[in-house]
Amino acid sequence: MEQELTMEELIALINSQKGDFVIRVEFGEEA
Repeated sequence: MEQELTMEELIALINSQKGDFVIRVEFGEEA
């Protein structure tokens, strides 16, 4: 199940605590 996020959705995720966790999981190698 791949989810395609728009920039607005990515920004919304980044601005949320859960989003920060998701971003770390998705791009953990770059973090």
